[in-house]
Amino acid sequence: MKERELSRRRFLQFTGTSALAAPLLAASSSPGNAETVKKGPQWFRGNIHMHTLRSDGDAFPEEAAALYKRLGYHFVALTDHNSTHENPNIWIKLGQKKLTAETVARYKKTFDFPLEKKMIGGTEAYRLKTFREMEDLLCEKGRFLMICGNEVSSGAKNGEELHVGFVNTKEGCKTLSCESARDKFYWSLGLRDAVLGRNNPETLYIVNHPLWRFYDIDPMMLVDRPDVRFFEVANVDAGPLFPATEDFWTHDKFWDIVNAFRAQNGDPLIYGIGSDDTHNYDSFYHIPRQLGYIMVRAQELSIPSLFRSMYKGDFYASSGIDLEEVAFDPSTRTLSVEVLPKEGWDYTIQFIGTRKGFDPSVQKEFVFKAQGKIPEWALKQNYVLPTRKMKVYSKDIGQVFKEIKGFRGSYTMGKDDLYVRAKVFASPQKGKLECAWTQPVK
Repeated sequence: MKERELSRRRFLQFTGTSALAAPLLAASSSPGNAETVKKGPQWFRGNIHMHTLRSDGDAFPEEAAALYKRLGYHFVALTDHNSTHENPNIWIKLGQKKLTAETVARYKKTFDFPLEKKMIGGTEAYRLKTFREMEDLLCEKGRFLMICGNEVSSGAKNGEELHVGFVNTKEGCKTLSCESARDKFYWSLGLRDAVLGRNNPETLYIVNHPLWRFYDIDPMMLVDRPDVRFFEVANVDAGPLFPATEDFWTHDKFWDIVNAFRAQNGDPLIYGIGSDDTHNYDSFYHIPRQLGYIMVRAQELSIPSLFRSMYKGDFYASSGIDLEEVAFDPSTRTLSVEVLPKEGWDYTIQFIGTRKGFDPSVQKEFVFKAQGKIPEWALKQNYVLPTRKMKVYSKDIGQVFKEIKGFRGSYTMGKDDLYVRAKVFASPQKGKLECAWTQPVK
């Protein structure tokens, strides 16, 4: 056991590409799960935003979960659009959704799971397993956990989109037609209270990819509702669909706008999630890929333990950087970060926050029409290039308090600091920039 742990550690430290980005077969014997047998708090890796053939993904649900398990993940949440995996009579025909003969062949070649087939109207059809069936196939106590959920998602009449994750529910949620993303947001909070329960510590409500499709979510919506505790700061699949101007906010600026006002108001800070938002799984079989995930420090691999830590902010988001340690000393208000380094990689640690007395005013407003080519899938929905009224906030919000070159650093908050968080950058690998984001503290 000890030898396997050291092997994993050395692989993470000294390989030039992310261990998570290794091809499937190379990772199939990853000892990442072996670490879960330790006693006391430990890091658990998970992805809580992913899609399958139940909605618009291209893998069978158990296939998708199994691929993450083979990569050494400890937990995943299946979050198909507006649907869950409780119905035992869901059949998908070849050519329906993203199911192809190649998908079936890939599945049969890789896994020996049972796959039920029948003919419907002269076409092969395959049954999707229920969540319970998938649990029986894949879950192992202390090693791998599956969580049920769905992504409540649809467009508003004005062309805006709102997608929110409902994690740890077996109830599929139909959407309501609304005039705008703002209206849909407030409707979704009522749905959250009915389905998940308000302030239920064993469920998560997450505002997904707030910049998609084109800056559809106003940060003030999350300032107004401090009971929303999570949003996606890093979604590997879904950023803005169209190019923007430099005045538009980034995910980081969005985060700091929300937390600057929340901290000033004495409200809870919002925490940032990293996710894959996985739709296409072919890359798991062939080529390295960048992954988005969260690392949660918890006592055990269970939903109550994981979510308890998340509501306390004891986790970080990542798109390819693992951290050895994240610690906040409330007595000195010192945030410390240490990276698990990889050979040949250079690291920069930024400590970012906002101070008391920041300028809360909108510096300017402007109307901007999206530019660029509309994707083919959007054309099928009669989608038009959107126009947005944007607000630019002060540079007081989201300042870099301190920057360190290296894999270890700390920052002690001053008396006027409202909050601080850390962001870690790595040297670009194959054209992508790996990052890690710790949660804000105050």
